[in-house]
Amino acid sequence: MKLKVLVVDDELPAREEIKYLLEKYDDIEIIYEANNGIIAFDLIQKFEPDIIFLDINMPKISGIELADKIINTNNIKTPLIVFITAYDEYAIKAFELNAIDYLLKPIGENRLEKTLKKIKKNLKLNDKKMQQNIDTIVNQLQNKKQSDSIKLTLYKDGAFYPISTKNIIFSTVEDKNTVIITTKGKFIYHDSLSHLERNINKNNFFRSHRSFVINVDYIEKIEPWFNNTYNVKLKGYNENIPVSRGQVKQFKSIMNLI
Repeated sequence: MKLKVLVVDDELPAREEIKYLLEKYDDIEIIYEANNGIIAFDLIQKFEPDIIFLDINMPKISGIELADKIINTNNIKTPLIVFITAYDEYAIKAFELNAIDYLLKPIGENRLEKTLKKIKKNLKLNDKKMQQNIDTIVNQLQNKKQSDSIKLTLYKDGAFYPISTKNIIFSTVEDKNTVIITTKGKFIYHDSLSHLERNINKNNFFRSHRSFVINVDYIEKIEPWFNNTYNVKLKGYNENIPVSRGQVKQFKSIMNLI
């Protein structure tokens, strides 16, 4: 079976890299390319590619938005989508569970070969199952995008500041006040740590200890400590943060610790 492929990435070197790797396969009939989502959508309607290698982070129309548009447009053949990402760990975890596949830049030949094998297997599935699979990916990525945009209004030096939760490193208690350490400094939160937990994205934040809520995206180092507990070093913060014994099991699961 000959496959038509569309490569979508706003960076020319990234497109050239994927094209170079794909051209080695005899079952790739033709490779289209686009540097933005608008051109890509037009090519999809015109040429009906079987596969799209789609970068997530592009200007104007992101890969997430393009995938959503494809799925929700009537009278269009839905291609298999392989998302490409350079950094987003939580998107990667979502892809591993639900996606047709993902590729992490820079792309390796062996990894691409596994992707193509998976694609050929998935091509045998019916269109309805494929659509459900892509819908799940898009929904998860949209939920993450929405959670990243959550803002808290925090107090500092006589004024209030809207701070995105993705900029929060951790939160703790000092002198009976809940304080939040962010990439923009230290702020006061108006309520308890438990209240904070309920108002932030739990996929990113973890209650490591009764006195700490940490953003796992900022974990730089994990050190074993006594009684089978751990200390955590966060980016941009010098002091160790404890993981209490009661939280170790959940922490190991989140961080894939053996």
